[in-house]
Amino acid sequence: MNQHSKSTTQIIMVFVLLLGSFLSAFAETFLNNALPTIMAEVHVSQATAQWLSTGYLLVAGIMMPTAAYFTNRIKLKPLFLGTISIFLSGLIMSATAQSFTILLLGRLIQAASVGVSMPLVQNVLTLIFPAEKRGIALGIGGIVINLGPAIGPTLSGIIVTHWSWRMLFIALIPIACLVLVLGIFTIDNVTDTRSDHLDMPSLIMSIFGFGGLLFGLSQIGVSGNLDVTSLFEILSGLLVISLFCKRQLSLKHPLLELRVFTAPSFRKVALLAALTNIALMGPELVIPLYNQTIRGTNAMTSGLLMLPGTILMAILSPLSGKLYDRFGIKRLVSVGFTATFFATIPMIFFDASTSLNTIAFLYAIRSAGLTLVFMPLTTSGLNALPHSYLVYGSTMIVTLQQLASSLGTAALVTAIKLGHGFQWAFTLVLIIGAFCLIISATLKNKTVTEI
Repeated sequence: MNQHSKSTTQIIMVFVLLLGSFLSAFAETFLNNALPTIMAEVHVSQATAQWLSTGYLLVAGIMMPTAAYFTNRIKLKPLFLGTISIFLSGLIMSATAQSFTILLLGRLIQAASVGVSMPLVQNVLTLIFPAEKRGIALGIGGIVINLGPAIGPTLSGIIVTHWSWRMLFIALIPIACLVLVLGIFTIDNVTDTRSDHLDMPSLIMSIFGFGGLLFGLSQIGVSGNLDVTSLFEILSGLLVISLFCKRQLSLKHPLLELRVFTAPSFRKVALLAALTNIALMGPELVIPLYNQTIRGTNAMTSGLLMLPGTILMAILSPLSGKLYDRFGIKRLVSVGFTATFFATIPMIFFDASTSLNTIAFLYAIRSAGLTLVFMPLTTSGLNALPHSYLVYGSTMIVTLQQLASSLGTAALVTAIKLGHGFQWAFTLVLIIGAFCLIISATLKNKTVTEI
């Protein structure tokens, strides 16, 4: 096979991988605007219905730490096809569910698949592209990671306004089938595998540690209250995670390689990636709530207000990767975090009379600013790691982002309830933006292997 044919084959394979990843990312938020409709049809409370979102995040978060093991242990083609098949079965179960229990079970099956497939695609992009081209590669991947969750509320608002909530799942079934068929013919086993031993104590501690932490945070995210039970779950989860971390450092082939944190640049980037995820995902939760409860808009209008920001994400994500490869991280984080910070300030003063155009404009500016830094940060951190640590580093960043998303949701919902309004939530997002701006000033412009 000549170089041109090999390049074309690789591009097609990456496209199929990204299409599968888009399904996973889209499914994370596409029920946000559909929960009231589901509550009315299946006769469940808001707290119960919320488990379609929080339960999804919980299971996906539990599975993510295992992604590095599966990437190292199983060849890419069967692993990718397996995760898509599991995701498809969950879609069918949810689409045909006659009770809330079956609907939720289908949703959790989707999440189990996504917990592996989301880090998998980023892992593959990291491995098959050299460091000097990794920025543009992950930037293109960022279209999927950013666009999926961002466009979810927009499309779901339109769908549930005109059709049944079941159409949300039904519409994804043929796309999942297409990805499955394309995957059979286009995915090559381009990643190296090894006969890693799955350390069962690590797996059990990972499930109970990350599961307990995420469950406690999700309980707060639903109720907005920090009660004794939630606090116990969070502290228990953190205790088990500390034991999990201690064990990983003693193993030759750990479930998660924590030695990635010995690279100073990776440590800073991992923290910034988590904070940036809160800054990005937080308003995607808060703004639809504000639009529908304070501004009185319907689900479709609320979704459309976020569309300009979504379009900017799609445009800027590959551009940000190209700019990183050319100029480094310093200019990007300076422009991106500054734009995010100043676009968040007016949100603190949102009220019932705030113009819808103003809401859409400020959300779009924030989306653009964060898109400029989101994937370049990941690239900068991974470039500080040797090749043997890339899969672990990529998995670690995705896992931390998932934990940060749950933490951010819990904190923002609590801020809304304690503050009796949305000003506290936007203030918290502003503070996170300020921390990002300060920490980013200490980053190296271009990173090289530090371990």
